Amino acid sequence: MRTQLFAEKENIKENINSDSFLKKQLYGIEKDAEVFLKEPVCSLRYSDFKIFYETGSRKEYEYEYFYHRRRLNDFAILAAVYKDNSKYFQHLQDAVWAVLDEFTWALPAHIPFKSSSEEIKTHIDLFAAETAFTLAEISVLFEGRFDKAVEERIKYEVRKRIIEPYLEGRKNSWDELKNNWSAVCAGSVGSAFLYLAEDSEVKAVLPRLFNTLNCYLEGFGDDGACVEGLNYWIYGFGYFTYFAQLLYEYTGGEENLFENPKVRNIALFPQKIYFKNNKTVSFSDCGNKFMHRYGLMNFLAHKYNGVIVPDNSSALNFDGDTCYRFAHLIRDFVWRGRTEKSEKTERSSFEYFKDAQWYVKTCGAYEFAAKAGRNNESHNHNDVGSFLLNVNGRSIITDPGRGEYTADYFSEKRYEYFAPSALAHSVPVINGNSQKEGEMRFGKILEADNNRLVIEFEKAYDDNSLQKLVRTFEFFSDKIIITDNVKFNKDQNIITEHFVFEEKPEVFDDGLKAGGIYMSYDTDIFNCTISEKTFAANYDTYKTVYTADLECMADMEKEIKFEINLSGEDKDEQ
Repeated sequence: MRTQLFAEKENIKENINSDSFLKKQLYGIEKDAEVFLKEPVCSLRYSDFKIFYETGSRKEYEYEYFYHRRRLNDFAILAAVYKDNSKYFQHLQDAVWAVLDEFTWALPAHIPFKSSSEEIKTHIDLFAAETAFTLAEISVLFEGRFDKAVEERIKYEVRKRIIEPYLEGRKNSWDELKNNWSAVCAGSVGSAFLYLAEDSEVKAVLPRLFNTLNCYLEGFGDDGACVEGLNYWIYGFGYFTYFAQLLYEYTGGEENLFENPKVRNIALFPQKIYFKNNKTVSFSDCGNKFMHRYGLMNFLAHKYNGVIVPDNSSALNFDGDTCYRFAHLIRDFVWRGRTEKSEKTERSSFEYFKDAQWYVKTCGAYEFAAKAGRNNESHNHNDVGSFLLNVNGRSIITDPGRGEYTADYFSEKRYEYFAPSALAHSVPVINGNSQKEGEMRFGKILEADNNRLVIEFEKAYDDNSLQKLVRTFEFFSDKIIITDNVKFNKDQNIITEHFVFEEKPEVFDDGLKAGGIYMSYDTDIFNCTISEKTFAANYDTYKTVYTADLECMADMEKEIKFEINLSGEDKDEQ
């Protein structure tokens, strides 16, 4: 083991004493641990494990799995802070032992059906890799304090489940993925090697790890935007950063992954999508809540000029990550103090992410985001040409984000679910056809500046009669004008303008009113239908949104215009 790595681990107590946020986190962990002190450590059940293969439901097994990680996190932090507390330390050893007892560290959702027992035990997915990283880091954090049986078993299990299979060259599904998986898995596996493997073994696997991490970076354009959303930026880029820093320390600075200009641009991404009231862009399988990892953002602000640390109101609490990732949590405590800079951004401008084909604008009372891109992105939704609008920190026209993760949600049945389907996004329905998924279903931004955005996206539809679909947004301080220019090669077409609202809209003589906006349109040609949609958004969590469908007949060419007034009043009443 290499105790010289992650030397900041000695700063935990000092950081807590000088930081009110960390004091609050420690207090929460102490209260949380009181429950675990009264509970026995239970084994994960096979009856829960097999539910995924029978029904596709993930929540039964994963709840108990992550409950093990929550217990482990609590007692690892408390034992590190209160080094003389034998009660906390003994419970830490029990928590570690329970994780070591798990037959596999991978989740059923990631293990191919009918895998052999050996394949199940040594399968390396996100969570098997993270668990190896966690146990390796904890073994170094408490080196010399663990009972010999615990310390040796950590080394044994990490070697048998992770180090040896990877050394043998076994192929993994994530080896060349261009999304968060490659960063989390390679970063975690690499970190476990740096802590517990022989130097010769580290040298042998570094080229392969670098190849996978390069694949991760290839998933970004030079603009640094994460098309998977902020949640997955934290996840993937967090683990990339954790490994990169450990590698920098291990090699005495010879290997410095932070020197890549693209890495710096990726680090700047979160501050460009911050909205009032701690909201953010919710494209893809992402929520609209802006959140950050306290330690990660402090580290990046120290590493790169220009990175802004959001204030503590949007920092994740110790229990804010329902997967209870130790690498995130421990660094919240040890990377405090690298910078005192903490602020929110107040902008009146726009960000155009050319590679991702995203546009984000803030303008006084409102915030706006729209996208083009392709309908085959990682965590894809069929949403080319869609947009969202917040007014005075309030979500009005919304992108509802992710649905509940099940087997079918990540299968060919994905778009039968509401959340990733086109019907969950403010895009037209053409002749009864919603947008389709696939690489050939795309759109592109034709113009983007502070006053105007133009998106062409007829290719997002599987309708041979549709020749042109161009959506133009014109921005003013108190209103937004949306114009859809449509062209067909035949008469008798039906266009249904489809909008998704956070709050139920009211129908008036000349438009719709919802929250802080009034949307006016030609009510003589549109028939409006308001619907309510409730869907599973996460385990035992449901979300309700409202859709407005405005249907009209269209000949070969048609221009459709909507005016959104931000005062919530009809423009004629002003």
